[in-house]
Amino acid sequence: MNHKTDLFKGLAAAGILGSVAATAWATPGERPDTSAWVCERCPFADGLAGEVAAGPGYVSDDHADFGNFGGLEEQGVFLALDGDLWYRQADGRYVLVYGERLGLDSRLLSAEGGQQGRYRLALEWKEIPWVGFQEGQSVFLGAGTTNQTLPPGWISPGNTADMALLRPNLRSIDLGHQREILSLGAAVATPSPWRYRVDVEHTRRKGNFSLGASFLFTGTELVFPLDEETTLIEAAVGYVRDRWQLEAAYQVSLFDNSVTSVRWDNPFPAVRGGDRGEIGGAPDNAFHQFVMTGFWRPGRSFNMAGQVAVGRATQDEVFLAPTLNSNLRVPPLPAASLDGQVNTRIANLRMNGHFTDRLRGRLVLRYDERDNATDQYLFPNVVTDTFVVGAFFNKPYSYKRRSAEAGLDYRFSRELSLSASARRQVTDRDFLELSEATTDVVSLGLRGNPDERLTLRALASRERRTNDLDPALIDPLDSPGLRRFNFAERDRDLVRLAADYAFSPRYSAGVFVEFADENYTDTLIGLSSANDRIVGVDLSATFGRQISASAFVAHERLQAEILGADNVIGEPWRALTDDEFLTTGLRVEFLQLPGHWRSGTLRFTYAQADGEIEIERRGDVPPFPDLKTRRFLFEADIERELSDRFSLALGYIAARARADDFFRDGVEVDTMPNYIALGTRSPDRTVHVIRMMLRYRFD
Repeated sequence: MNHKTDLFKGLAAAGILGSVAATAWATPGERPDTSAWVCERCPFADGLAGEVAAGPGYVSDDHADFGNFGGLEEQGVFLALDGDLWYRQADGRYVLVYGERLGLDSRLLSAEGGQQGRYRLALEWKEIPWVGFQEGQSVFLGAGTTNQTLPPGWISPGNTADMALLRPNLRSIDLGHQREILSLGAAVATPSPWRYRVDVEHTRRKGNFSLGASFLFTGTELVFPLDEETTLIEAAVGYVRDRWQLEAAYQVSLFDNSVTSVRWDNPFPAVRGGDRGEIGGAPDNAFHQFVMTGFWRPGRSFNMAGQVAVGRATQDEVFLAPTLNSNLRVPPLPAASLDGQVNTRIANLRMNGHFTDRLRGRLVLRYDERDNATDQYLFPNVVTDTFVVGAFFNKPYSYKRRSAEAGLDYRFSRELSLSASARRQVTDRDFLELSEATTDVVSLGLRGNPDERLTLRALASRERRTNDLDPALIDPLDSPGLRRFNFAERDRDLVRLAADYAFSPRYSAGVFVEFADENYTDTLIGLSSANDRIVGVDLSATFGRQISASAFVAHERLQAEILGADNVIGEPWRALTDDEFLTTGLRVEFLQLPGHWRSGTLRFTYAQADGEIEIERRGDVPPFPDLKTRRFLFEADIERELSDRFSLALGYIAARARADDFFRDGVEVDTMPNYIALGTRSPDRTVHVIRMMLRYRFD
């Protein structure tokens, strides 16, 4: 569990609240007026229909954080281009084309065609940008490539503050990468029970990211290149009957990395000849899997579904040299490559039954096995290109995971229903300090409708994880008191309460509360305890036929205790983290505005995160600065009708991002005496975006 302040944790809480939307109710005398309803995409309409929109846009300032996944990180003019077209014939043939943000680096374009009930062809192109931190600098020639060298005449006195050639040779660098995804799909359904489909997806990521590299007690933040491709292929054949169906599929995943390794010069004085280092990239690998899935419904009261899969992952990348330091006497490698092989086996079965009109039940069985068949070798142990310290065996980790879950749902009346479930999961692992871990979870849920306007839901669960940990088997390089939080014995209690109330057909509200507490019962070093509190409210309202509005607010507080000990003298210490997240949002939609104005929308989102870290240990300990993140986003759109087919769409966005992060803020390239950083900074900027698009509608 990562307890560092993270904005997305708060956003996740808001997402949970979205599921608590109230359901509108109506009495027979308050049924909606459907006389003005218009079918804009009737499925039986033939011919060409849809719309295209294009026009200029402008971004007021460079804003790396705003460019993530949106493609609006650079100041200047951009092309706003969207489209949504569909064509149908009376015999079921159709073509659908959809595109959005086509003038940006975050574009999406998809096309689908075929004949309903017979065949389908699909094509999709997607680009997703990720933009890193701002204003980074690097002293290396070739930063972001596989060969990074120091400037000519480089001399290091051993301290960044005294490196005379450091600042004069700094060069600005851009951190980020672009993900490009091409997807192809085809499906055929014949008059017979047979069905066929093929799906192919190719993804390429190209750019860079930051990565730390070290020589003993000195380090450097590098710009690591990124150039990798992943290809996913799935071919399947299915057989469909009224009460049962089967599908067999063959799946392939191929990963290719053009960056085998990155070499860099040591900017600090070399110890024992360690003047050049090398870091390997992710190795090329492949995964093949055969999957069989099925469904059977012998009657209205019972059905079952299952899946069986057998796969194999392989990796045979050539090993890099243990070190580039020719002064070290390093034993030869035991093999030229790993020749790694992992066999996987999966089996799942789910059965659902309606025992009576009031009682339903389910049983879920799962089996997941990872058999690492890679050979073990004795490798020389080189510490940061400086020392050779013995040797070590690679550990081909394997596991077997088995779980069973049973659940019952009973409806006492139209106003009250009860659900209960129990699950046990047993995991066996190799080459760890524990060979078996057992997790038991029991839960009880209640749903009530004491009033036709009010819905209440409650859920309580208890989770307990035990293991057969043997501290004597902990890796010699780890502390014997260390407990990995995802393996350690744990008790976790969860209570969730939610209520929805419809004040009238036009106004409704929901509230959501969740409490979670977890304790790691045998932890000496590691995460000891944590508790999470979430509360949220959402509202929705409709004002006549013209205006609708919705709003939400959510607050979460996450506290944790972490135990540790000094690496040298073993002196214990205790860390307390306290993180708070607040998110809120408002949306107002206008329809049928006066005059020729067709519609308008206002959206506002605000999120903030605050984190505190407190260390308790003997002696004076300077406090950590607080971590803070602030985000707000305001969007406004309005559309004016110019003619039967043309309309003008105007849009405005204001976005603000600010963060206080002591891990980066104030840390210049030479702030730390034994580490050269990239000097990146947290975002602190506001950006404005305006957009004007001319929209044309097809009948």
